[in-house]
Amino acid sequence: MLEKTRVKIDGRRTTREALIQEITSLLLGTSPRRPYPLSVTEIAKTLGISRETTYLYLKQAKDQIPRTKNGRICPPKSEDWAFRNFNKMHDITKDPLVSEWMDDLVTRRSGNPIVTWRARIRALEAVCNTCRVNPSDLLVSNRATEKILREFAHQCKQGKQEKDSRGKRHSANVSGIVYHRAQAVRDFCGFYDMTWKRGVRGVMSQKTINHGNYADIRLSSEEMEIADKFIKERFGFDSDVYRWFWVGIESCARFSALYSMTLDYTKHVSKKTGKTTYIMTVFESKTRDVRGGKWYKYITRPDAQKSIDLLKQRGGTRIHECDESPREFQNMISKSLSEVYRHLGKTNDYFFNHPTHVLRHIGAHYWLSKKDYNYGLVAEIGGWNTIDELKKSYGLIPPERILEIIEE
Repeated sequence: MLEKTRVKIDGRRTTREALIQEITSLLLGTSPRRPYPLSVTEIAKTLGISRETTYLYLKQAKDQIPRTKNGRICPPKSEDWAFRNFNKMHDITKDPLVSEWMDDLVTRRSGNPIVTWRARIRALEAVCNTCRVNPSDLLVSNRATEKILREFAHQCKQGKQEKDSRGKRHSANVSGIVYHRAQAVRDFCGFYDMTWKRGVRGVMSQKTINHGNYADIRLSSEEMEIADKFIKERFGFDSDVYRWFWVGIESCARFSALYSMTLDYTKHVSKKTGKTTYIMTVFESKTRDVRGGKWYKYITRPDAQKSIDLLKQRGGTRIHECDESPREFQNMISKSLSEVYRHLGKTNDYFFNHPTHVLRHIGAHYWLSKKDYNYGLVAEIGGWNTIDELKKSYGLIPPERILEIIEE
């Protein structure tokens, strides 16, 4: 009977002979785990053992491993060592390190996946393909990983970064690309207990790109009335564009929440003013860990309420009648909203690069001006987890409002 070692492979203790065979096959590139040869460091990471243990069993492999005259291990020199791009035929999620990380991503939130789990895997794939490294190379040391990310940044500047698995076109925003790829790499490394200290600078920084740069994006009350008139004349009062514009502003909801928002509401009539408010509900996937992502929204504009009722009378179930896929609908609504912003004479690129998300910015100022800049109340109305986020990124007090307060 073969004696088992203390080393576990795939959660089970293995025999000395089986362990030697596994390590040897990984070194030679004949293992079903990897179709190409691995270094000693990669073998250790793949099997979850130390480099010392790996060397110990390699020494016992004797004639199975090619060696130099002085006895040093001589890995095979062949085309098998060439880097193989990750793609559909060579899926990065088949890598044992990535596979285990993915299992964590899809169960991290009390058994549910994080919203960006697919994007993080694609980001890791893009870094590996661009820098021609395997996932295990990112786990050698902090310094080595930073060097890989710096190389990735240089490739991006030259427009040589590899496309992700969706074949998405290259973005000119190098800082944004590097930031999101670095966050994915940090997540991957962090899962294997390789972390960076908080506040680190450079390519591994977690400081959000352009954070707070668009806190002043808004429409004045006059511009909103001009937009209202234009949309009615151009698209119609009972149109998806009209409902999307005003519900988007008054709800401050993100695209996915707006897209799935139903027409169900509770009608509330104020005893003080006699005004009617439709209390509606959205689910924000980004804040799923806060009360399940559920937020109440308050639609107060009479014409928006009438537009909602007209669609509901026709048997509609969501705030938009168009039944296109999310991506196709987003393209359609973005073109229509961009037309509105051009009519208003807007020149800031943010309006046209983020046509729907800009409604969240407009909505923040819409409610803040109505509620005398009560950030706590507006954070609840608009669905912000913290008042600080609302202040820093969405609700910068306009200069004219500050002057009004100063001059009182």
